Amino acid sequence: MEKNSSNEYTLSFAAANGYALAIVFPIVALLVVPYGWLYGFKTLGYDLAGFLVSPLLFFISIIVGTVVHEFIHAICWSWLDDIPWAKIHFGFKWKMLTPYVHCPEPVEVNNYRWGVIMPGIVLGIVPYLVALVLQNGWLLGFGLFFTLAAGGDILILWLLRGVTAGNKVQDHPDLVGCRVVDSEV
Repeated sequence: MEKNSSNEYTLSFAAANGYALAIVFPIVALLVVPYGWLYGFKTLGYDLAGFLVSPLLFFISIIVGTVVHEFIHAICWSWLDDIPWAKIHFGFKWKMLTPYVHCPEPVEVNNYRWGVIMPGIVLGIVPYLVALVLQNGWLLGFGLFFTLAAGGDILILWLLRGVTAGNKVQDHPDLVGCRVVDSEV
């Protein structure tokens, strides 16, 4: 997983999904082990099953959460870099069963990073932490699911690890990631 050229930091949707699958087990272990230590691993199993008790609630929460995930990206980029809302586009890659949001306007790289990671924090880590404190199985499942759903976003952060603050990046229209369009010296 390396940058594609001197200024592109991208992966195909298929590659991003593959790498995201590779980090599933470490993320699951990182999140479920503390819950199991606190409440017992048998309780962990029962509590996680609570997220799946109602198939309708599960389905609705996944659909709504996925839409909210993409909107959080867009809201962050719009707000942090003053991008007009009309310039941000939403879509769905049917072949990969992947929703996406695309911001064609250049964004300062740290603002881009915040926009990339915020859905994972808001929909994944925060519900997980609340679940950990309250022993809430439904929030545990929701937080775990949306932390895993941020796997591609985590990969984008990894790709951008060497890009310094002040650089402007532009979201790639067809791949996961971005390209540096303006470098500060």
